[in-house]
Amino acid sequence: MNATTERKLALRAAVNEWIGGSFPEHRMLLSHDAPVYEPQADAWSVKLTTKRNGVPAVHLGSLLVAHDASIIEAPVPANVLARLPDHATPETPRDAVIGDWYAFHCGDGIEAAAAMPDRSIDLLLTDPPYGISKRYTCETQVPRRLRNDGSDFIMPKGHFGDWDEAIDPHAWTSVVLPKVAGWAVTFCAQAQIGTYCDIFTEHGLVAVGPMVWQKTNPVPFNHKYKPVNAWEAVVVGKRPSTPFNGEMVHNVFVHKSPSPQQRIHPTQKPLPLVAEFVDLFSEPNGLVFDPFAGSATTVIAARQHGRRGIGYELDPMLFALAAERVDAELGKMSLL
Repeated sequence: MNATTERKLALRAAVNEWIGGSFPEHRMLLSHDAPVYEPQADAWSVKLTTKRNGVPAVHLGSLLVAHDASIIEAPVPANVLARLPDHATPETPRDAVIGDWYAFHCGDGIEAAAAMPDRSIDLLLTDPPYGISKRYTCETQVPRRLRNDGSDFIMPKGHFGDWDEAIDPHAWTSVVLPKVAGWAVTFCAQAQIGTYCDIFTEHGLVAVGPMVWQKTNPVPFNHKYKPVNAWEAVVVGKRPSTPFNGEMVHNVFVHKSPSPQQRIHPTQKPLPLVAEFVDLFSEPNGLVFDPFAGSATTVIAARQHGRRGIGYELDPMLFALAAERVDAELGKMSLL
């Protein structure tokens, strides 16, 4: 029996609700496959798996769901947690991934910056929490959407607002900007553009102004009622006389946003975009610093483009996933 798109959505939404209630601390590690009809049970089987960035998924069990989307059978949550990889539990966490020319730490990046010498950072490249997320991106929304064929379900990865607590732009920049010797590049909410430009000027940087990341695949939320938000703001400043590596470069950068299946972090930025910033705003061998490293994209881009990358991520679970990504992306480079 083949399920209609509407039924697939209902079945997978039911599974997603079960995951959210059963694994509030680990749901970002979990995913589920398209429902498969089981004739003997006259119900639908949905496989529960881990979801990783570039790492093979692990089968954690299956749920049996009735035609009306009620859960008939489900794995015991404790058994599912026992099958998760070791890094999903807090008993044996790593606190750093260090290699040739890069270091990714689990910790407070602002505290780390405070201990750094003034004017020691060649490029500050970061994406601080905006504090603007709404619950429509989380469990209260109809759980995201299906792809056109109804088989690929995009699952919310936990309560979007828990990590996106607003951080005062003045507070973190007052610690970090004195350490910047060259360029400062920060993503921000559109409403924060003027604030960051003023802050850069207050700290003796030339406020070059805003740039735009234009997304080729924006989320079509409320597209029937308003224009789709297809861009994010990036504010740029620099110390006077700092060189620029571009020529006739426009301030609009067009890149596809990472798909939900590829993301570790809900607002993960595309590696090609971050790498473009690394090339434009820093010199080879320079130090690139990210105090809000998230999925470690800045660290990876810096190392891959001949810079020294240092990043910090405060959330242990996000750090564990990002550390695995760093291992996969940069591990072989350390052996060269």
